[in-house]
Amino acid sequence: MKRFYTALDVENAASKGENTIVVNENDVVTSVAKEAADKKGIKFVTQDIMVNSTAKVTKSEVINSNPASTKVIAPQYKGLISEQEVDKWREEFPILKDVVHVANCSQSAQAKRVRGAINKYLDNWLTVGMDWDSWVQEVYEAKVEFAKLINADPGEIAISTSVSEAVSSIASALDYTGKRKKVVVTDAEFPTVDHIWLAHQKHGAKVDFISVDENYQIDINEYERNIDENTLITSITHVYYLNGFKQDIAKIAEIAHRKGSLLLVDTYQCLGTEPVDVKKMNIDILTSGNLKYLFGIPGVAFLYVNKDLIPMLKPSLTGWFGQENPFLFQTRYLDWAADARKFETGTPPVLTSYAARAGLEIVNEVGVERIKDRIDMLSAHALNGCLSRGLKCVSPFDVSKKGGTTAIWVSHKMGSHDMEVELRKRNIIASARGDVIRVAPHFYTKPQEIDYVLDQIKQILDSK
Repeated sequence: MKRFYTALDVENAASKGENTIVVNENDVVTSVAKEAADKKGIKFVTQDIMVNSTAKVTKSEVINSNPASTKVIAPQYKGLISEQEVDKWREEFPILKDVVHVANCSQSAQAKRVRGAINKYLDNWLTVGMDWDSWVQEVYEAKVEFAKLINADPGEIAISTSVSEAVSSIASALDYTGKRKKVVVTDAEFPTVDHIWLAHQKHGAKVDFISVDENYQIDINEYERNIDENTLITSITHVYYLNGFKQDIAKIAEIAHRKGSLLLVDTYQCLGTEPVDVKKMNIDILTSGNLKYLFGIPGVAFLYVNKDLIPMLKPSLTGWFGQENPFLFQTRYLDWAADARKFETGTPPVLTSYAARAGLEIVNEVGVERIKDRIDMLSAHALNGCLSRGLKCVSPFDVSKKGGTTAIWVSHKMGSHDMEVELRKRNIIASARGDVIRVAPHFYTKPQEIDYVLDQIKQILDSK
């Protein structure tokens, strides 16, 4: 029987002083387990293959090729953004004149508008000195743009400094003392989210993991099996950061709600390229940062909480800006805000809100439906390019199940960070993660740029 190994198996081995975990050839070692093993100096081994993030894999034929029957399934490209419009928009991102930027799953290219917004704040600070009225208004306007993006009301949006802080606020607001104390998460989450839920076990939370399968995907039936009458909240990613696997959020929401669970969705790895409607998709709670496909910078994130849910949640992670009137400066009681401001904490991230608003305005102006049309085309182009070049791709070949990221396996020849460095020497910005190099375009990316990136990856691998 196939077994899935998770970080818990690594922790168990470490507690026994073991430095190897023996697995069968058909077993699946999750990416989280590999990362945990690397940190603890533990190796996964079979009789003839070592599975960790730095090992050379002896069965190179398994790693180097996709199955011969693999075909790309993609929707028809509508060309909603013309090449002429793309060329015009590329002028907004100066770095694109000199490099191929396909690391948008990590950080998007800098837009002139975003730089201008940051300078607007700096100039205001320089000349006015202190302008809290306009600064707080800018924070609100950023929330308005985010609400527009996901079809929410501005009163359902809180601003935060990171997804870590936003999820922590929600986790601190839940009651784990009743029958429902189970938190369902997956190995596809960005680690920070799982870490937060694990930390709340001391408050009574019971964390259950759903593993990814051998294709780095999750069968939706796993949610039917794992969400039950004891589940308080199901916390999932929309798109897997490692390989771009995209989940059907509306279907998972139906399963979760049918069984009485809340649903929290982390959309960081796709928002801006994938249409999200919190009302149609029946999402209870959603969070995202801004530095990836939303053209922002680190240090700001947003949290959506359905307005009907807000009164029931009581966050212990709070602060003066989470109160109904922060400027009462009272200290003797909690008076949480009636809207999503309830989940805010201290002084808001002003400078980064300027950048966030400007980036969000670009996305809303171009239109996410149009961006998705182009991203799907570029995804199909990248997948077909991997097949034609014999590059091992661990992303879904069905574009309907895939975000913008195409993940190419490189660790059989070299470390993924080393690949990232080599590509940078060739004026390519890509993103390393675990065993793969991630190629993640945005709407400003050209198909011929994808070809250049894949050619260079193949050339580098062939030289090893």
